[in-house]
Amino acid sequence: MKSSFGRRLFLVTTLEIAVVLGLLVIAGMLFAFNASIGIIRSEQTATLDRVTAGLVTPTTMHDARAAGAFAASRFPRTSVSVLLVDGERRVVVFTPPGAVAPTIDVRKRGDLRGEPSAHGTFAQLVLGLATVFGLSAARTHVGSIDIVVRANEAVLVKTVRDGVPEFLVALLIALAIAFVLARILTRQVLRPLVDVTDALERFAAGDLTPQPIVANARESLGSLAVAYNGAIAQMEHAFGERDRANARMRQFVADAGHQLRTPLTVMRGFIAILRKGELRTPADRERILETMHRQSQIMASLIEKLMLLDRWDAPPENARPFEAIDIGRLVEDVVTPIADTQPTRTVRIDAPAGPLAAIDPSDLTHALTNIVDNALKYTTGAIDVSVRRNEMSVVIEVVDEGPGMAPDEVRQAFERFYRGPRRDIDGSGLGLSIARRALERAGGKLDLVSDPARGSRFTLTLPAAAPKREKLAV
Repeated sequence: MKSSFGRRLFLVTTLEIAVVLGLLVIAGMLFAFNASIGIIRSEQTATLDRVTAGLVTPTTMHDARAAGAFAASRFPRTSVSVLLVDGERRVVVFTPPGAVAPTIDVRKRGDLRGEPSAHGTFAQLVLGLATVFGLSAARTHVGSIDIVVRANEAVLVKTVRDGVPEFLVALLIALAIAFVLARILTRQVLRPLVDVTDALERFAAGDLTPQPIVANARESLGSLAVAYNGAIAQMEHAFGERDRANARMRQFVADAGHQLRTPLTVMRGFIAILRKGELRTPADRERILETMHRQSQIMASLIEKLMLLDRWDAPPENARPFEAIDIGRLVEDVVTPIADTQPTRTVRIDAPAGPLAAIDPSDLTHALTNIVDNALKYTTGAIDVSVRRNEMSVVIEVVDEGPGMAPDEVRQAFERFYRGPRRDIDGSGLGLSIARRALERAGGKLDLVSDPARGSRFTLTLPAAAPKREKLAV
Protein backbone atom coordinates (compact mmCIF):
# COMPACT_ATOMS: atom_id res chain seq x y z
CA MET A 1 0.00 0.00 0.00
CA LYS A 2 1.14 3.52 -0.70
CA SER A 3 0.12 5.12 2.59
CA SER A 4 -0.14 4.42 6.29
CA PHE A 5 -3.91 4.67 5.89
CA GLY A 6 -3.79 1.90 3.30
CA ARG A 7 -1.66 -0.29 5.55
CA ARG A 8 -3.96 0.26 8.51
CA LEU A 9 -7.01 -0.50 6.41
CA PHE A 10 -5.32 -3.66 5.11
CA LEU A 11 -4.45 -4.87 8.63
CA VAL A 12 -7.91 -4.13 9.98
CA THR A 13 -9.56 -5.85 7.02
CA THR A 14 -7.27 -8.87 7.41
CA LEU A 15 -8.07 -9.09 11.10
CA GLU A 16 -11.80 -8.80 10.55
CA ILE A 17 -11.87 -11.47 7.84
CA ALA A 18 -9.57 -13.72 9.88
CA VAL A 19 -11.84 -13.40 12.92
CA VAL A 20 -14.92 -14.22 10.84
CA LEU A 21 -13.28 -17.22 9.17
CA GLY A 22 -11.78 -18.33 12.49
CA LEU A 23 -15.20 -18.21 14.11
CA LEU A 24 -16.58 -20.25 11.21
CA VAL A 25 -13.84 -22.86 11.73
CA ILE A 26 -14.51 -22.95 15.49
CA ALA A 27 -18.23 -23.18 14.85
CA GLY A 28 -17.60 -26.11 12.49
CA MET A 29 -15.44 -27.87 15.07
CA LEU A 30 -18.04 -27.32 17.79
CA PHE A 31 -20.73 -28.62 15.49
CA ALA A 32 -18.66 -31.78 14.89
CA PHE A 33 -17.99 -32.09 18.64
CA ASN A 34 -21.70 -31.74 19.36
CA ALA A 35 -22.45 -34.44 16.80
CA SER A 36 -19.90 -36.73 18.50
CA ILE A 37 -21.52 -36.04 21.87
CA GLY A 38 -24.86 -36.96 20.36
CA ILE A 39 -23.45 -40.24 19.09
CA ILE A 40 -22.00 -41.01 22.54
CA ARG A 41 -25.37 -40.31 24.21
CA SER A 42 -27.06 -42.63 21.73
CA GLU A 43 -24.49 -45.35 22.45
CA GLN A 44 -25.00 -44.84 26.19
CA THR A 45 -28.73 -45.32 25.87
CA ALA A 46 -28.40 -48.33 23.56
CA THR A 47 -25.75 -49.97 25.75
CA LEU A 48 -27.78 -49.42 28.92
CA ASP A 49 -30.88 -50.94 27.29
CA ARG A 50 -29.01 -53.98 26.00
CA VAL A 51 -27.12 -54.63 29.22
CA THR A 52 -30.32 -54.26 31.25
CA ALA A 53 -32.17 -56.60 28.95
CA GLY A 54 -29.40 -59.20 29.13
CA LEU A 55 -29.15 -59.33 32.89
CA VAL A 56 -32.17 -61.58 33.35
CA THR A 57 -30.57 -64.66 34.91
CA PRO A 58 -30.41 -65.01 38.71
CA THR A 59 -26.62 -65.06 38.55
CA THR A 60 -26.15 -61.88 36.52
CA MET A 61 -28.88 -60.03 38.40
CA HIS A 62 -27.01 -60.31 41.70
CA ASP A 63 -23.34 -60.83 40.81
CA ALA A 64 -21.49 -57.78 39.39
CA ARG A 65 -18.57 -59.97 38.23
CA ALA A 66 -20.86 -62.21 36.17
CA ALA A 67 -22.74 -59.19 34.86
CA GLY A 68 -19.43 -57.60 33.82
CA ALA A 69 -18.37 -60.73 31.96
CA PHE A 70 -21.71 -60.76 30.17
CA ALA A 71 -21.40 -57.08 29.23
CA ALA A 72 -17.82 -57.53 27.97
CA SER A 73 -18.75 -60.52 25.82
CA ARG A 74 -21.87 -59.08 24.32
CA PHE A 75 -21.64 -55.31 24.24
CA PRO A 76 -18.07 -53.92 23.85
CA ARG A 77 -18.01 -50.19 23.08
CA THR A 78 -14.89 -48.05 22.79
CA SER A 79 -16.70 -44.75 23.41
CA VAL A 80 -18.52 -45.80 26.59
CA SER A 81 -17.72 -47.65 29.77
CA VAL A 82 -20.10 -49.78 31.86
CA LEU A 83 -19.98 -49.65 35.66
CA LEU A 84 -21.66 -52.53 37.58
CA VAL A 85 -21.87 -52.35 41.36
CA ASP A 86 -23.33 -54.97 43.75
CA GLY A 87 -23.05 -55.25 47.52
CA GLU A 88 -19.37 -56.31 47.46
CA ARG A 89 -17.76 -55.59 44.16
CA ARG A 90 -17.33 -52.77 41.68
CA VAL A 91 -16.79 -53.89 38.06
CA VAL A 92 -15.84 -51.55 35.19
CA VAL A 93 -16.04 -52.75 31.58
CA PHE A 94 -14.30 -50.57 28.98
CA THR A 95 -12.12 -50.74 25.89
CA PRO A 96 -8.84 -48.76 26.20
CA PRO A 97 -7.76 -46.51 23.30
CA GLY A 98 -6.21 -48.61 20.56
CA ALA A 99 -7.29 -51.93 22.09
CA VAL A 100 -9.53 -54.52 20.43
CA ALA A 101 -10.86 -56.50 23.39
CA PRO A 102 -12.58 -54.88 26.34
CA THR A 103 -11.04 -54.76 29.78
CA ILE A 104 -12.86 -55.93 32.91
CA ASP A 105 -11.61 -54.26 36.07
CA VAL A 106 -12.95 -55.83 39.29
CA ARG A 107 -12.40 -54.09 42.60
CA LYS A 108 -13.99 -53.84 45.98
CA ARG A 109 -16.94 -51.59 46.34
CA GLY A 110 -15.72 -48.01 46.89
CA ASP A 111 -12.37 -48.47 45.10
CA LEU A 112 -12.48 -45.99 42.19
CA ARG A 113 -9.05 -46.60 40.70
CA GLY A 114 -10.16 -48.84 37.87
CA GLU A 115 -12.30 -46.34 35.96
CA PRO A 116 -10.91 -45.03 32.63
CA SER A 117 -10.21 -41.34 33.10
CA ALA A 118 -8.20 -38.50 31.57
CA HIS A 119 -6.09 -35.94 33.41
CA GLY A 120 -4.61 -32.57 32.65
CA THR A 121 -5.87 -29.12 31.71
CA PHE A 122 -6.78 -30.11 28.17
CA ALA A 123 -8.77 -33.12 29.43
CA GLN A 124 -10.64 -30.97 31.92
CA LEU A 125 -11.48 -28.48 29.17
CA VAL A 126 -12.79 -31.21 26.86
CA LEU A 127 -14.83 -32.86 29.60
CA GLY A 128 -16.25 -29.53 30.74
CA LEU A 129 -17.24 -28.70 27.19
CA ALA A 130 -18.85 -32.14 26.84
CA THR A 131 -20.88 -31.48 29.97
CA VAL A 132 -22.01 -28.15 28.51
CA PHE A 133 -23.18 -29.99 25.40
CA GLY A 134 -25.33 -32.29 27.58
CA LEU A 135 -23.14 -35.35 28.10
CA SER A 136 -24.03 -37.20 31.34
CA ALA A 137 -24.10 -40.75 32.61
CA ALA A 138 -27.07 -43.10 32.01
CA ARG A 139 -28.17 -45.08 35.10
CA THR A 140 -30.55 -47.93 36.03
CA HIS A 141 -30.93 -50.80 38.59
CA VAL A 142 -31.44 -54.51 37.89
CA GLY A 143 -31.82 -56.92 40.75
CA SER A 144 -29.16 -55.99 43.30
CA ILE A 145 -26.87 -54.43 40.69
CA ASP A 146 -26.56 -50.73 39.94
CA ILE A 147 -25.71 -50.12 36.28
CA VAL A 148 -24.05 -46.87 35.09
CA VAL A 149 -23.09 -46.26 31.44
CA ARG A 150 -20.84 -43.22 30.93
CA ALA A 151 -18.54 -41.87 28.27
CA ASN A 152 -15.06 -43.31 28.06
CA GLU A 153 -13.19 -40.11 29.06
CA ALA A 154 -9.81 -41.35 27.83
CA VAL A 155 -11.20 -42.18 24.38
CA LEU A 156 -13.12 -38.89 24.18
CA VAL A 157 -10.09 -36.78 25.10
CA LYS A 158 -7.84 -38.72 22.70
CA THR A 159 -10.32 -38.23 19.87
CA VAL A 160 -10.45 -34.51 20.48
CA ARG A 161 -6.66 -34.25 20.85
CA ASP A 162 -6.18 -36.08 17.53
CA GLY A 163 -8.40 -33.44 15.87
CA VAL A 164 -6.40 -30.46 17.20
CA PRO A 165 -3.81 -30.49 14.36
CA GLU A 166 -6.59 -30.46 11.79
CA PHE A 167 -8.20 -27.56 13.68
CA LEU A 168 -4.92 -25.60 13.66
CA VAL A 169 -4.40 -26.28 9.95
CA ALA A 170 -7.93 -25.01 9.27
CA LEU A 171 -7.17 -21.84 11.24
CA LEU A 172 -3.97 -21.27 9.26
CA ILE A 173 -5.86 -21.76 6.01
CA ALA A 174 -8.48 -19.29 7.22
CA LEU A 175 -5.74 -16.77 8.03
CA ALA A 176 -4.20 -17.20 4.56
CA ILE A 177 -7.59 -16.78 2.92
CA ALA A 178 -8.20 -13.67 5.06
CA PHE A 179 -4.85 -12.21 3.96
CA VAL A 180 -5.59 -12.77 0.27
CA LEU A 181 -9.19 -11.51 0.48
CA ALA A 182 -8.12 -8.46 2.50
CA ARG A 183 -5.48 -7.58 -0.06
CA ILE A 184 -7.96 -7.90 -2.93
CA LEU A 185 -10.71 -5.97 -1.14
CA THR A 186 -8.36 -3.27 0.11
CA ARG A 187 -6.92 -2.70 -3.33
CA GLN A 188 -10.44 -2.55 -4.75
CA VAL A 189 -11.58 -0.08 -2.09
CA LEU A 190 -8.45 2.09 -2.18
CA ARG A 191 -8.06 2.14 -5.95
CA PRO A 192 -10.03 5.43 -6.36
CA LEU A 193 -8.03 7.01 -3.52
CA VAL A 194 -4.71 5.87 -4.99
CA ASP A 195 -5.70 7.02 -8.49
CA VAL A 196 -6.81 10.43 -7.21
CA THR A 197 -3.61 10.75 -5.18
CA ASP A 198 -1.49 9.92 -8.23
CA ALA A 199 -3.40 12.44 -10.32
CA LEU A 200 -2.96 15.15 -7.69
CA GLU A 201 0.75 14.37 -7.47
CA ARG A 202 0.98 14.83 -11.25
CA PHE A 203 -0.76 18.19 -10.87
CA ALA A 204 1.67 19.16 -8.10
CA ALA A 205 4.55 18.23 -10.41
CA GLY A 206 3.21 20.62 -13.05
CA ASP A 207 1.39 18.21 -15.36
CA LEU A 208 -2.01 19.88 -15.76
CA THR A 209 -3.24 17.57 -18.50
CA PRO A 210 -6.77 16.44 -17.48
CA GLN A 211 -6.84 12.66 -17.07
CA PRO A 212 -10.24 11.38 -15.88
CA ILE A 213 -10.32 8.29 -13.63
CA VAL A 214 -12.52 5.27 -14.28
CA ALA A 215 -14.88 5.27 -11.30
CA ASN A 216 -18.00 3.60 -9.98
CA ALA A 217 -20.07 5.75 -7.61
CA ARG A 218 -21.44 2.61 -5.92
CA GLU A 219 -17.99 1.66 -4.60
CA SER A 220 -16.89 2.74 -1.12
CA LEU A 221 -14.53 5.46 -2.34
CA GLY A 222 -15.95 5.61 -5.85
CA SER A 223 -17.68 8.90 -5.06
CA LEU A 224 -14.23 10.43 -4.48
CA ALA A 225 -13.16 9.52 -8.02
CA VAL A 226 -16.51 10.72 -9.37
CA ALA A 227 -16.02 14.05 -7.57
CA TYR A 228 -12.47 14.23 -8.91
CA ASN A 229 -13.71 13.60 -12.45
CA GLY A 230 -16.30 16.34 -11.96
CA ALA A 231 -13.59 18.71 -10.76
CA ILE A 232 -11.40 17.75 -13.73
CA ALA A 233 -14.29 18.42 -16.11
CA GLN A 234 -14.87 21.80 -14.48
CA MET A 235 -11.18 22.57 -14.62
CA GLU A 236 -11.00 21.56 -18.27
CA HIS A 237 -14.01 23.75 -18.98
CA ALA A 238 -12.39 26.60 -17.03
CA PHE A 239 -9.14 26.16 -18.94
CA GLY A 240 -11.09 26.23 -22.18
CA GLU A 241 -12.93 29.35 -21.10
CA ARG A 242 -9.64 30.91 -20.03
CA ASP A 243 -8.05 30.14 -23.39
CA ARG A 244 -11.07 31.50 -25.24
CA ALA A 245 -11.12 34.58 -23.00
CA ASN A 246 -7.41 35.13 -23.59
CA ALA A 247 -7.92 34.77 -27.32
CA ARG A 248 -10.82 37.22 -27.21
CA MET A 249 -8.76 39.59 -25.08
CA ARG A 250 -5.84 39.46 -27.52
CA GLN A 251 -8.21 40.05 -30.40
CA PHE A 252 -9.93 42.80 -28.45
CA VAL A 253 -6.64 44.57 -27.67
CA ALA A 254 -5.51 44.22 -31.27
CA ASP A 255 -8.79 45.55 -32.66
CA ALA A 256 -8.99 48.34 -30.08
CA GLY A 257 -5.42 49.34 -30.87
CA HIS A 258 -6.20 49.29 -34.56
CA GLN A 259 -9.32 51.42 -34.07
CA LEU A 260 -7.47 53.95 -31.91
CA ARG A 261 -4.38 54.01 -34.09
CA THR A 262 -6.09 55.69 -37.04
CA PRO A 263 -7.39 58.80 -35.21
CA LEU A 264 -4.17 59.02 -33.21
CA THR A 265 -2.12 58.91 -36.39
CA VAL A 266 -4.24 61.63 -37.97
CA MET A 267 -4.00 63.82 -34.87
CA ARG A 268 -0.25 63.34 -34.53
CA GLY A 269 0.23 64.29 -38.18
CA PHE A 270 -1.78 67.46 -37.81
CA ILE A 271 -0.02 68.33 -34.55
CA ALA A 272 3.30 68.01 -36.37
CA ILE A 273 2.04 70.37 -39.08
CA LEU A 274 0.86 72.88 -36.47
CA ARG A 275 4.18 72.74 -34.63
CA LYS A 276 6.13 73.39 -37.85
CA GLY A 277 3.90 76.34 -38.69
CA GLU A 278 3.28 75.11 -42.21
CA LEU A 279 -0.27 76.51 -42.40
CA ARG A 280 -0.82 78.54 -45.54
CA THR A 281 -4.24 80.05 -44.85
CA PRO A 282 -6.58 80.44 -41.87
CA ALA A 283 -8.89 77.99 -43.63
CA ASP A 284 -6.22 75.28 -43.35
CA ARG A 285 -6.04 75.89 -39.61
CA GLU A 286 -9.80 75.60 -39.23
CA ARG A 287 -9.88 72.44 -41.37
CA ILE A 288 -7.12 70.84 -39.31
CA LEU A 289 -8.76 71.75 -36.01
CA GLU A 290 -12.11 70.43 -37.23
CA THR A 291 -10.54 67.15 -38.33
CA MET A 292 -8.72 66.79 -35.01
CA HIS A 293 -11.95 67.55 -33.18
CA ARG A 294 -13.81 64.91 -35.18
CA GLN A 295 -11.08 62.34 -34.59
CA SER A 296 -11.08 63.09 -30.86
CA GLN A 297 -14.84 62.53 -30.84
CA ILE A 298 -14.32 59.19 -32.58
CA MET A 299 -11.76 58.20 -29.94
CA ALA A 300 -14.00 59.39 -27.11
CA SER A 301 -16.96 57.45 -28.55
CA LEU A 302 -14.85 54.30 -28.92
CA ILE A 303 -13.49 54.57 -25.39
CA GLU A 304 -16.98 55.19 -24.02
CA LYS A 305 -18.30 52.10 -25.80
CA LEU A 306 -15.42 49.96 -24.54
CA MET A 307 -15.99 51.14 -20.98
CA LEU A 308 -19.72 50.43 -21.36
CA LEU A 309 -19.06 46.86 -22.51
CA ASP A 310 -16.51 46.34 -19.74
CA ARG A 311 -19.00 47.57 -17.16
CA TRP A 312 -21.71 45.29 -18.50
CA ASP A 313 -19.39 42.27 -18.59
CA ALA A 314 -18.30 42.77 -14.96
CA PRO A 315 -20.27 40.83 -12.28
CA PRO A 316 -23.02 43.10 -10.96
CA GLU A 317 -22.71 44.38 -7.39
CA ASN A 318 -25.92 44.70 -5.39
CA ALA A 319 -27.82 44.34 -8.66
CA ARG A 320 -31.50 45.20 -8.49
CA PRO A 321 -34.18 43.90 -10.84
CA PHE A 322 -35.08 46.25 -13.65
CA GLU A 323 -38.38 48.07 -13.41
CA ALA A 324 -41.05 47.50 -16.02
CA ILE A 325 -41.22 50.28 -18.63
CA ASP A 326 -43.55 51.06 -21.52
CA ILE A 327 -41.60 49.72 -24.49
CA GLY A 328 -43.82 51.38 -27.13
CA ARG A 329 -43.40 54.82 -25.61
CA LEU A 330 -39.62 54.44 -25.21
CA VAL A 331 -39.20 53.24 -28.81
CA GLU A 332 -41.16 56.26 -29.99
CA ASP A 333 -39.03 58.60 -27.87
CA VAL A 334 -35.73 57.07 -29.07
CA VAL A 335 -36.36 56.54 -32.79
CA THR A 336 -38.26 59.76 -33.57
CA PRO A 337 -35.30 62.12 -32.89
CA ILE A 338 -33.02 59.86 -34.96
CA ALA A 339 -35.48 59.94 -37.85
CA ASP A 340 -35.78 63.74 -37.56
CA THR A 341 -32.03 64.08 -38.15
CA GLN A 342 -32.42 62.20 -41.47
CA PRO A 343 -35.23 64.04 -43.28
CA THR A 344 -34.26 62.45 -46.59
CA ARG A 345 -34.82 58.94 -45.28
CA THR A 346 -38.15 57.18 -44.63
CA VAL A 347 -38.40 55.87 -41.10
CA ARG A 348 -41.81 54.41 -40.19
CA ILE A 349 -42.63 53.83 -36.52
CA ASP A 350 -45.43 51.55 -35.32
CA ALA A 351 -45.03 51.54 -31.54
CA PRO A 352 -48.35 51.58 -29.68
CA ALA A 353 -48.06 52.40 -26.00
CA GLY A 354 -48.80 49.69 -23.45
CA PRO A 355 -46.45 46.68 -23.80
CA LEU A 356 -44.33 46.42 -20.63
CA ALA A 357 -40.92 44.81 -20.17
CA ALA A 358 -38.31 45.00 -17.41
CA ILE A 359 -35.16 46.62 -18.80
CA ASP A 360 -32.93 49.57 -18.02
CA PRO A 361 -34.18 52.40 -20.31
CA SER A 362 -30.61 53.46 -21.07
CA ASP A 363 -29.73 49.89 -22.11
CA LEU A 364 -32.63 49.73 -24.55
CA THR A 365 -31.77 53.22 -25.78
CA HIS A 366 -28.21 52.07 -26.55
CA ALA A 367 -29.50 49.00 -28.39
CA LEU A 368 -32.11 50.84 -30.50
CA THR A 369 -29.79 53.73 -31.28
CA ASN A 370 -27.05 51.45 -32.57
CA ILE A 371 -29.39 49.26 -34.64
CA VAL A 372 -31.29 52.15 -36.23
CA ASP A 373 -28.07 54.11 -36.78
CA ASN A 374 -26.53 51.11 -38.57
CA ALA A 375 -29.63 50.77 -40.73
CA LEU A 376 -29.40 54.44 -41.72
CA LYS A 377 -25.67 54.22 -42.49
CA TYR A 378 -25.56 50.92 -44.37
CA THR A 379 -28.90 50.91 -46.27
CA THR A 380 -30.70 53.26 -48.67
CA GLY A 381 -34.37 52.26 -48.50
CA ALA A 382 -37.08 52.76 -45.94
CA ILE A 383 -36.77 51.55 -42.34
CA ASP A 384 -39.68 50.15 -40.32
CA VAL A 385 -39.61 50.02 -36.52
CA SER A 386 -42.49 48.18 -34.85
CA VAL A 387 -43.49 46.98 -31.39
CA ARG A 388 -45.88 44.15 -30.57
CA ARG A 389 -46.66 42.01 -27.56
CA ASN A 390 -46.92 38.25 -27.68
CA GLU A 391 -48.23 35.99 -24.94
CA MET A 392 -44.94 35.91 -23.01
CA SER A 393 -42.76 38.58 -24.61
CA VAL A 394 -42.49 42.01 -26.13
CA VAL A 395 -40.95 42.09 -29.61
CA ILE A 396 -39.28 45.05 -31.32
CA GLU A 397 -38.46 44.70 -35.01
CA VAL A 398 -36.21 46.95 -37.08
CA VAL A 399 -36.53 46.10 -40.78
CA ASP A 400 -34.69 47.77 -43.64
CA GLU A 401 -35.01 47.37 -47.41
CA GLY A 402 -31.42 46.53 -48.11
CA PRO A 403 -28.88 45.90 -49.18
CA GLY A 404 -28.63 43.03 -46.67
CA MET A 405 -25.74 40.93 -45.43
CA ALA A 406 -24.13 37.77 -46.76
CA PRO A 407 -24.31 34.65 -44.55
CA ASP A 408 -20.68 35.09 -43.40
CA GLU A 409 -21.42 38.67 -42.37
CA VAL A 410 -24.53 37.57 -40.42
CA ARG A 411 -22.48 35.02 -38.45
CA GLN A 412 -19.93 37.69 -37.45
CA ALA A 413 -22.23 40.67 -37.18
CA PHE A 414 -22.31 40.67 -33.35
CA GLU A 415 -18.58 40.18 -32.85
CA ARG A 416 -16.75 43.14 -31.39
CA PHE A 417 -15.01 45.39 -33.93
CA TYR A 418 -16.42 43.48 -36.86
CA ARG A 419 -17.33 45.99 -39.57
CA GLY A 420 -17.82 43.87 -42.67
CA PRO A 421 -16.49 44.78 -46.12
CA ARG A 422 -17.77 48.40 -46.10
CA ARG A 423 -15.04 49.98 -43.99
CA ASP A 424 -15.40 53.33 -45.77
CA ILE A 425 -18.36 54.12 -43.49
CA ASP A 426 -17.53 55.62 -40.11
CA GLY A 427 -17.99 53.24 -37.20
CA SER A 428 -16.26 51.23 -34.51
CA GLY A 429 -17.78 47.80 -35.07
CA LEU A 430 -19.16 47.75 -31.49
CA GLY A 431 -22.74 48.86 -32.06
CA LEU A 432 -24.35 45.44 -32.56
CA SER A 433 -22.25 43.93 -29.74
CA ILE A 434 -23.57 46.62 -27.42
CA ALA A 435 -27.12 46.04 -28.63
CA ARG A 436 -27.03 42.29 -28.03
CA ARG A 437 -25.38 42.67 -24.60
CA ALA A 438 -28.05 45.22 -23.59
CA LEU A 439 -30.82 42.73 -24.43
CA GLU A 440 -29.06 39.84 -22.67
CA ARG A 441 -28.71 41.89 -19.48
CA ALA A 442 -32.50 42.06 -19.30
CA GLY A 443 -32.99 38.36 -20.08
CA GLY A 444 -33.86 39.01 -23.71
CA LYS A 445 -32.18 38.25 -27.01
CA LEU A 446 -31.31 39.89 -30.32
CA ASP A 447 -31.68 37.95 -33.57
CA LEU A 448 -30.71 38.85 -37.10
CA VAL A 449 -32.07 37.56 -40.39
CA SER A 450 -30.63 39.08 -43.54
CA ASP A 451 -30.67 38.60 -47.29
CA PRO A 452 -28.36 40.55 -49.60
CA ALA A 453 -31.28 41.17 -51.99
CA ARG A 454 -34.05 41.97 -49.52
CA GLY A 455 -32.46 43.61 -46.49
CA SER A 456 -32.13 42.80 -42.80
CA ARG A 457 -34.53 42.17 -39.94
CA PHE A 458 -33.35 42.75 -36.37
CA THR A 459 -35.68 41.18 -33.76
CA LEU A 460 -35.33 42.35 -30.15
CA THR A 461 -37.22 40.04 -27.77
CA LEU A 462 -37.82 40.92 -24.11
CA PRO A 463 -39.76 38.96 -21.44
CA ALA A 464 -43.10 40.66 -20.93
CA ALA A 465 -43.75 42.22 -17.53
CA ALA A 466 -47.03 42.33 -15.64
CA PRO A 467 -48.70 45.73 -15.25
CA LYS A 468 -47.94 47.57 -12.05
CA ARG A 469 -50.64 47.42 -9.42
CA GLU A 470 -51.53 50.82 -8.07
CA LYS A 471 -51.77 51.09 -4.32
CA LEU A 472 -55.27 51.84 -3.06
CA ALA A 473 -55.61 55.01 -1.03
CA VAL A 474 -56.57 54.36 2.59
